[in-house]
Amino acid sequence: NSRENEDDIAAFPVVKESGDKLIESGINTLQKTLLLKKEVEVDKVNAQLEAKRYEFKQRMEMCTQRQIQLQKKQQEMKDRVAKFEKFIQENEAKRRRAIQKYQQEVRLKEQKTIEFSSLQDQLEYFKNRHKMLEAKLKAYTVYEKYLRSVVDAMPEDYLPSTEDKVKGLMMRHRTLSESNKGLVDNLETIADELEVCRKELETLKQEHQKSRLSNTSMLSHLVEKQEVIQGSNDQKELKFIMTSEDMRSKRTEAGIIFMAIDNIYEKCRKPTDPPLGKGEWDQKLNKIR
Repeated sequence: NSRENEDDIAAFPVVKESGDKLIESGINTLQKTLLLKKEVEVDKVNAQLEAKRYEFKQRMEMCTQRQIQLQKKQQEMKDRVAKFEKFIQENEAKRRRAIQKYQQEVRLKEQKTIEFSSLQDQLEYFKNRHKMLEAKLKAYTVYEKYLRSVVDAMPEDYLPSTEDKVKGLMMRHRTLSESNKGLVDNLETIADELEVCRKELETLKQEHQKSRLSNTSMLSHLVEKQEVIQGSNDQKELKFIMTSEDMRSKRTEAGIIFMAIDNIYEKCRKPTDPPLGKGEWDQKLNKIR
């Protein structure tokens, strides 16, 4: 035990300084220790920061590379999209052209179908007409034989010299039929015109009869009116004559009266009175009074 105590004593140095210095020295040592520790931590942080910066730089370079690659990919994608859009547009144009061509072919097919149906109808019509003409030809064979027998029985100079006597006979018959038809039509037209003229004449006669009756009645009325007017005129003339005679006698009496007034006035007038004219009867009468 004593040996161990000696070792312990030897392990601790002998401190000869005072307590304040020891405390100050301890504080300085502690501060230095803390400072060293902080410097170590700062160095560690700087190292970490530098590592982070390097890592950030590496990441930024990687990001830049990725951005460049992304831009390349975007450009490639744009190019692919443009090519795809161009491909789609070309396909759309081809599709539209194909649809237009299909529609044109459909319309052409419909038109050709209609034309084919029309041609089939025409073919059927001409087949039926051919059959009908064959039937007519077969039926008219009897008439042809009859016409040939007529031609054989006719005089040679009855028809003009032609290669086909039957045709000449038919043309002669057609000419005569047309002439006969024209004459019949002309006769019917003349008959119709004659009927129209007859009706117009009958109408004119009736109108003339009505007009004559109306004129006779009007003349009778005018004669009666003339007789009434003549009687009235005779009465007025007689009255006028009587009135004229009465007026003449009255004028004579008035003349006698005016002469008497003049005579009396001349007898009653004073020499100093101014002379009065013939028409101043009122003044003369006043003088006489």
